[in-house]
Amino acid sequence: MPTNLPPEALAKQKKYQEAKTLREKLIALEEFIAAIPKHKGTENLLKELKRKRAQLRRMLREEQERRRSSKATSTFFIKKEGAGQIALIGLPSSGKSTLLRVLTGNTIDQKLDASSGKMIPIPGITFYEDVPIQVVEVPSIFEGIYECSIGPQIMALIRNADAIALVIDLTQDVRYQITTILEELNKAGIKMNKTPPPVTIQRTSTGGITIIGEKYMQGFSPSDVIEVLKEMKIYNAIVKIYGNITYEDFLEVLHKNTYYKKAIIIANKGDAPNTLKSYKALVTMCKDSFKIIPASAKLKKGTDEIKKTFFEILDIMRIYTKDPNEGVSKEPIILKRGSKVLDLAERIHSTFVKNFKYAKVWRKEDGESVKVLKVGLDFELKDGDVVRIYV
Repeated sequence: MPTNLPPEALAKQKKYQEAKTLREKLIALEEFIAAIPKHKGTENLLKELKRKRAQLRRMLREEQERRRSSKATSTFFIKKEGAGQIALIGLPSSGKSTLLRVLTGNTIDQKLDASSGKMIPIPGITFYEDVPIQVVEVPSIFEGIYECSIGPQIMALIRNADAIALVIDLTQDVRYQITTILEELNKAGIKMNKTPPPVTIQRTSTGGITIIGEKYMQGFSPSDVIEVLKEMKIYNAIVKIYGNITYEDFLEVLHKNTYYKKAIIIANKGDAPNTLKSYKALVTMCKDSFKIIPASAKLKKGTDEIKKTFFEILDIMRIYTKDPNEGVSKEPIILKRGSKVLDLAERIHSTFVKNFKYAKVWRKEDGESVKVLKVGLDFELKDGDVVRIYV
């Protein structure tokens, strides 16, 4: 341990050493790391503490998953319906309930769970054209929620969602709202509109530890990788790095501590007086990281754009099937963007793959004309395609 740590760091170190629960230890360790000066003399200490932090995050996540299966958290589990699930999150009084009501027609306000005395999530279904999308109003986020007893349940609910919509109240301090939400979700390992670190770790039965892409390692070395893998009793593995990566990135992948979610911002209450300044401030802060949709739940403005964006961030597409007798199906089959005819055939029935001869795809080229294509199983489909499979 370096002897030149400032008094603040030493105080944080003592707090960490005296912490009792996993959550207390993790919070104290975060504070300790933040208080340590960053220079060559503290490099090894910081690596050691970051490794410990990653372990604590994994242990806390495992503990939360065990709790999630208990009756105490059952009221927070929302079974997914429709083409995907969007978590609607925001600080108290941001207008989430009104927005949910406008989008889905759900008139149930958030209420207390009788057994726990805590606010429970409320789901509803909205439609983008003919696509049903589930929207879940999450109990309000507030500063310090991660440390509260309700924190694990709230974060588990958000992690389970397919995408996130941040509801920001333009009549309140937008910077405080954004900062609070980002900080609390970051504590829970939830990162929005970020791509996973460019690394894969494949365990093998023999051969020791092989590292491919060493040139991309920033601020750490192969010996650091080998050391932390052996700590986790991984003695044979192939580590492939295909882009710039930090030591913390590597630990996140190794311990599976991070959840990557697509997210948008709904700038709510735009009908209120003097909110244009707040909206411009929000755009300045977040335009590079989030799509921002100006809206007024009260006046039902912006809802069409919100629904369209929900569809886009779920990264899905609609495929219609064609039957010689019944014509084009009224309801689409929902697939992930980039899916191929093979994925559609598997969704319909395995025999369509086994006995597949070819498929015909009717595709709109310019919004008017339709082009008919004869294709195989590896043909990539697009939103709105009409497909008939021949067997």
